Amino acid sequence: MMKKLLLSVGLVWCLISLGQARKESTVEECEKNIPASLKDRVCELRQYTPVASDDMDQHMQCILEVVGFVTASGEVKENDLLSLLQKVDSSVDHAANIRKCVTDASNEASTKKANTFYTCFLGTSSSSGFKNAVDYNELLKAGKLQSGEPFNASRVASLIKEIDDGLC
Repeated sequence: MMKKLLLSVGLVWCLISLGQARKESTVEECEKNIPASLKDRVCELRQYTPVASDDMDQHMQCILEVVGFVTASGEVKENDLLSLLQKVDSSVDHAANIRKCVTDASNEASTKKANTFYTCFLGTSSSSGFKNAVDYNELLKAGKLQSGEPFNASRVASLIKEIDDGLC
């Protein structure tokens, strides 16, 4: 009896999890679905301003998930992030910064992990590279850069400026 109950609970949990798959697939979609309390701050947030709130936790989960840096449960995809950061700026010890911020985020609930990591990482020597990596993947997801196109900082900055100018 207990075995059937546990099996049923497990099945229901799996079905609920499947139903909660991220509907957004681009940063633009995350921004369109941004919580109401942050709607008037999109331009500020696009400049990598950290905010401590439940709504920002939700927003950063969306952003970092669609650019491929965190899982649906907020866990950082360390190898994916490190690989891109090394292409963007190989002069910084990104691995140590990632480890530090993953450790900070590991103490948080899954709903807060992405924003905790984000806030921490912006305070490290990897900050500039991280911003470029997020922007680069945003452009890839939006179809403004082609997959496999090498990282070019001035091109990324120019395309992001076009997006920002259109929004702000």
